[in-house]
Amino acid sequence: MRRYLFPISLAVLFFGILLPGMLFYLSQDWENSSAVADKSIAPELKSQAQPEEAAPQVFDEKEILRISQAAVGNQIGDYTFLDRSGRTVRLSDYRGKPLVISMIYTHCPFVCATTTRSLSALKSSQDAFGIDSFGVLTVGFDTENDTPEAMDDFAKRMGIDLKNWEFVSSDPETIKKLSKDLGFTFFPTDEGGFDHITQTTFVDGQGKVYRQIYGDEFENKTLLTPLKDMIYNIQTAEPGLAGLSNKVRLFCTIYDAKTGKYEISYSYFYGIGLGVLVSLLITWWLVIEYRRSPKRNYPGHD
Repeated sequence: MRRYLFPISLAVLFFGILLPGMLFYLSQDWENSSAVADKSIAPELKSQAQPEEAAPQVFDEKEILRISQAAVGNQIGDYTFLDRSGRTVRLSDYRGKPLVISMIYTHCPFVCATTTRSLSALKSSQDAFGIDSFGVLTVGFDTENDTPEAMDDFAKRMGIDLKNWEFVSSDPETIKKLSKDLGFTFFPTDEGGFDHITQTTFVDGQGKVYRQIYGDEFENKTLLTPLKDMIYNIQTAEPGLAGLSNKVRLFCTIYDAKTGKYEISYSYFYGIGLGVLVSLLITWWLVIEYRRSPKRNYPGHD
């Protein structure tokens, strides 16, 4: 009996504890990679002119993507803006938590409106992450027309009423510097509109560009995953029980495809607990059987 004890114990350890953990992490990695694959490989350069009168493209997509991706890791300057009420706000007001930045212009006939409405999916993350866990900033880059009044009208037309989501405008020099920091490319067309990369930028709590998302329509998870990574990377740095609590939440926050939300689920830890319990029961049974075995060898006995 004793010669089987070690291999049986290894089997209990693998199937009761290690296997559930391996399957959990493999499933998470697969979901994360599939969520990013379709939306983060190539940018979209949207022309706001009529198709039959489109101006020639000034920059090719490879160069625009290079500029955008090169901005990842950039420290964003502390720029000043005007919100919809004309109040002065600074980017430093948003430090300490993740920030989602979207560059638009209010006279955009289609793309900017679609992007903004798609970003409203961020509301679904507040239940899991907390209402004040991140901010959203929509910046008007058409400095001639994107006044506080125009930004307010745009927000109302889009039906945006999300806490910590502000629509702001600024002067040409500030927009130029911010665009450079973000890797955001735009240029005017002969028809009076703009060609621009359709880019949503995620900035971490220290004010550095964390990730770029491209396109004007995206699945909820494409937006929520970077927020999840940033929020819990910041919070798990806390010492003591607070840090431990956030680490547990990081493991337990999962994406529900049916609701399109990240939700708190402790089923993984329930599975681990059950595996530990089964392992203890099997170990107890092995010990009992070993003690009952008539073939046990005692020191000094044949």
